[in-house]
Amino acid sequence: MHGLYKIFLLLSFLFLFWSCNQNAIKTPQGELIKNKYSQNFEIYRINEGYILKVINHYNESETDTNDYLLSSNLQDVNQNNNIIHIPVQKVVCLSTTHCAFISTLGDINSIKGVSGSNYIYENTLKNLISKNEIVDIGYDNQLNYEKIISLNPDVVFAYEIDKTGISALQKIEDVGIPVVIINDFVESEPLGRTEWIKFFSCFYDKLEYGIHYFDSVEIIYTGLITEIDKIQTAKPKVIVGLPWKGTWWVPGGNSFFANYISDAGGKYIFDNNNNSESIPLSIEEVFSQAKEADIWLNPNDISFKSDIPEIDNRLKSFEPLINAEIFNNNKRKDKDGGNDFWESGIVHPDIVLRDLFQIFYPDSNENRKLFYYKQLY
Repeated sequence: MHGLYKIFLLLSFLFLFWSCNQNAIKTPQGELIKNKYSQNFEIYRINEGYILKVINHYNESETDTNDYLLSSNLQDVNQNNNIIHIPVQKVVCLSTTHCAFISTLGDINSIKGVSGSNYIYENTLKNLISKNEIVDIGYDNQLNYEKIISLNPDVVFAYEIDKTGISALQKIEDVGIPVVIINDFVESEPLGRTEWIKFFSCFYDKLEYGIHYFDSVEIIYTGLITEIDKIQTAKPKVIVGLPWKGTWWVPGGNSFFANYISDAGGKYIFDNNNNSESIPLSIEEVFSQAKEADIWLNPNDISFKSDIPEIDNRLKSFEPLINAEIFNNNKRKDKDGGNDFWESGIVHPDIVLRDLFQIFYPDSNENRKLFYYKQLY
């Protein structure tokens, strides 16, 4: 048995070595680590570190990149304040997804500050917050810059909405704290979002681990798609969300969640476009197009069908409320508001896909229990 274990370890190492080399291209900037799905970051491996690039999208016609230089050589860092020393020891996260990536890498103790601690679901993080070992540094336009500065983090992981957001983050950079923009939410492919673990892994000098983790998830995810594609029954028709103040923002046909539905074998009712962002529709438009929906997903934060008409009285006559099965992604939600779907779901797209597979084709799954989702009654 011991000999077989050694062979297993050797084969695992050879697979990892082959995988890393298959994903690398020599360039003047360094060795480009090719992405499989993500469109919004690049990794270049150089001596003792990495060059990272994040692509920013201000609008359809205007883009640029933020470039970051990471080095494990302290002498390089001491000579250039713009170089981030790796592995980082103290970080601040402005999104729960950032925490999920770091937790998956095994470096949860490096997180010293978070934005909106009430929205954290992970128990270890919540315990550290309760002990004041992780501090809440505020939210959106109410960031507490004094707290951030007092933490003296090696890096602040942020996200960018528009150019106004840049000027707000500039205050942090002005005191010498690097701010790294994370655009995982821009990706339209579920696996594209998960692939950002490679980006995060560079800050902990664990790129090989990040690649290996992603490849493992991809194998499971694509294997599920292959299994789903074999099903011969008609695809269930699917709608998503709820209206807000008279407008129903439906995911675009090439959006992150529309692609989840497609991968899980569903027919998304509003897939007749190539938009990656949400599209505003009137309630009347949704009513007319969604009459025959079989499945209704993600009705905001609703837990009971009877609560849906309270959002808009017109929903009382919405046919899917009566005829469709309704499922929400808030099964793993705590009393403070933390929803694990929007946290660990980013690093476990295979589990999300399995949930959707179970919802769309229950007869093919032998009533497997849902993880992130629950049915509303």
